[in-house]
Amino acid sequence: MENIQELKNTLSYIHSEINRIETMAGTLSTIEREHYKKLTNFDHTELVDIAVEEQNAARQLGTMKHMCLAIAQKIDGINSAIDRGEIGGDEGRATETH
Repeated sequence: MENIQELKNTLSYIHSEINRIETMAGTLSTIEREHYKKLTNFDHTELVDIAVEEQNAARQLGTMKHMCLAIAQKIDGINSAIDRGEIGGDEGRATETH
């Protein structure tokens, strides 16, 4: 029982940190997109090259944001399974005794 509570606390911490990372990735992605728009307003090849890099960074950060959301959903699923007793509950203990 103590291990299950420790697992739930750990999952809660990981979930919280994943949410923070997701928020940071979203914010940085927005900033990168704004940089892309500003840099493409200049008629300068090097600035346009930098703008394209900013656009790629924005896409990668957007992907990271979606990955964080998926991980957070998985953690929610694990927490729900624990609450239903599917992990570490009576069912798990019964399996251990057989």
